[in-house]
Order: sequence, then C-alpha cells, then structure tokens
Amino acid sequence: MKLTPAMKQYYDIKEQYKDAILFFRMGDFYEMFAEDANIAHRVLGIAVTSRNKNAAEPIPLAGIPYHAKEKYLPLLVWAWYKVAIAEQVSDPKLKWIVKREVVRVVTPATLDLEWEWYANIQSSNYLVSVVFEDDIYGLSFLDITTNAWICSEFTDFDSLASEVYKISPSEVILSKNLFDDEQIKNIFSKKYSLNIYFFELQDKPAKVLKEHFWVKNLEWFWIENKSWAQTAAAQVIWYLKMNQKSDLWFLDSLSYESFSDFLDLDETTIRSLDLIYNMSTKSAKLGTLFGVLDDTKTSMWTRYLRDQILYPLQDIKEIKKRQSYIEEFYKNPVLLDRVQQKLKRVSDIDAILNRLALWRAGVKDLTHLKKSLQAIQEVIALIKSDGSKKLQDIFSAKN
Repeated sequence: MKLTPAMKQYYDIKEQYKDAILFFRMGDFYEMFAEDANIAHRVLGIAVTSRNKNAAEPIPLAGIPYHAKEKYLPLLVWAWYKVAIAEQVSDPKLKWIVKREVVRVVTPATLDLEWEWYANIQSSNYLVSVVFEDDIYGLSFLDITTNAWICSEFTDFDSLASEVYKISPSEVILSKNLFDDEQIKNIFSKKYSLNIYFFELQDKPAKVLKEHFWVKNLEWFWIENKSWAQTAAAQVIWYLKMNQKSDLWFLDSLSYESFSDFLDLDETTIRSLDLIYNMSTKSAKLGTLFGVLDDTKTSMWTRYLRDQILYPLQDIKEIKKRQSYIEEFYKNPVLLDRVQQKLKRVSDIDAILNRLALWRAGVKDLTHLKKSLQAIQEVIALIKSDGSKKLQDIFSAKN
C-alpha cells in the first residue's frame, strides 16, 4: 500500500512510540490512526472513519479538535494509556510537508503538568521505579506535583511492597529482570492495580544523577555507596526527561530515606485499621481515619495529612512539638477560623510552579498563584498580629 508523505511521517513517529496513543496534529485536529483510532473510539466514544475509504484495506481514522485536548487527554490516561503528543513544528503555509515532532509523552504520573483541573488533590501523584540485583531492591519515587523525590533500598520484597502500598503510585517502571518476572508484575498490576511500564537506562546511574544535579559525587544525597538506590533514582529522572522532553532542572533535591524516623505500618495494619481506605464503604473518606481528620483547606495539606497518617512520627519530642502548635490554634478559635477562611483561597502552588517551569502555565495559573501568595501573606500577618508568641516565633525563627 502506497502511503502519502503525511502517513509515512505518522508511521515513522509511531514506530518510536509503539506503547503510546499518538496524537498526530493535522491542522485543527489531533488525528489517530489504525489501532489507536479503535482505542480512541472505545475509550472516548468518538466516531471512527477512514482516511482512504476506497482502498482495499482502509486505515481507521479518529480525530479530536486540538482545542478539545483538555477534555479527551485525561480520559485516555485514566484508562491506562500513554499519550504521545506530536505537534506541527514547522510553518504549515510552506509548500513542503509540515514537520511534526513528539513534544512530550503524557503518562498517569505527569498528567498534573498538563492542566490545573487534572490534579488529584486527595493524594500525591507518584512515579515509582523498582530495580533488583544481588538480593537488594532499589526503590525511588517522585511526585512531579510537589517535587518530593526519595530513594531507598530493601533486602526483602515484603518491605518494598509495603512501602509501594503506602505510596500508592500512579505508575511503576520496572527494570528488565523485574518486568519479566510474572509474580512481581502480578503483585503490582493485579493486587495494587498499578500502571506498569518497562524502562531501562542507557547510561550509568551515577553519571545520570551527577549530570542532572551538576555535582561531582553523590555524597550530599547520602547515596554514594547505595548502588541500587542510585539506579532506581536515575531511572525515574531519565524516564521523565525522555517523556517530557525537558531537562527538568527544577527537580533539584533527592533524599535517601531509611524510614527509621517513622512508625512502621505494614499493609495489613493499614487495611485493618481503615486508615486511608475502607473496604466496606469503598471510600477513602467514609469510615476512615483520613476522612475523620481531613478538615484541610488546601490540596497541598490534604496530601500532607494523608502522608502523615501513613508515616506517623515516633520521636516523642517531635510529636509534642507538633501538638503544642495545634494547641495554640485551639486556644484561639477566632484566629483559627480566620486563617482557615484565607487558606481556602490557596491553590496548588507546587503544581502551578512546575507548569511555569515547563512553560505550560495559563492565565488561570498565574491568577491563582497571585491570589494564593496574597492569601499566604494575609495568614502570616494575621498570626503575627493576633497569634500567641509561640505561633509568632515560627516566623521570627525563619527571618
């Protein structure tokens, strides 16, 4: 079958992104062809036609208006599909064929970077990388919304699986030897219902991390001698860079976590105590500790509360310190109410800043950022004027 120049270009790009639905920009539409068109029909409910109706084997075609991307893109990602967005990168008025390139690949862990209302405010949106070698599991997880990036190592799978359950990631990338392990894949995909992808580094992990952070060694991150933590962390950043087509310079911090500062809660305990999910009500809020405690006013603090429930402190001094600040607010209910009312105006600042860094922020993002910063300034002024000395010391200690 003879292909037109545009269709040849489509198949050339599709060959590089076989595991993704390809949004192929043609004028005012994103076109999808062949099996991608059939998937779009099933998931999005859009009609399938044909580009070459008179051919012996017509190629299925489905398209969406380019301005409707915000409506349809999340539906495909929430249905567990990657989406590669190929834009026109040359002047379409020129006589020769328009040049097109994939500008990014959208996956569950990076959907929040596309549009403000895609964000899942109830929990963090983690990408997890897992590697295994010499009886050691390397784990790294990163929330692209908040830039929280952590790595660790485990000597047994149960401990690793327990942490993955707490993290509740949007997607998991596995090293090749783990991706070929059906038992491990079944645990992640069937038990935890996670989006799993295979990914393998093309360079040495330490080199990838040192080049990203512009450092000569990894001692600052406490992973100089943690080979598998390095590998897992390097997989995370390389995978994101390849998909986002960006150097992701704003991801400038990586922490090694042994989880020793927190009370160890395994999956059975979390489930049986209904901490963050109730099997009977099938809800994260109804009949859970999280639902009882969640009176937060911002999406950032909603995520923070959930994390604190799963990783409770065990240092009594830190616990009492936290309680003392809470007590100060309860002593002054008028101040507490005024602060809460102002916090309602605070948007997800972390997500907005990341979209700004990637040049994807819109007018609403800037407006929400302005209102959020104004609200935070008002909260600080309120506490400084009406709060107790203990609360005021929070700000004086930082200035």
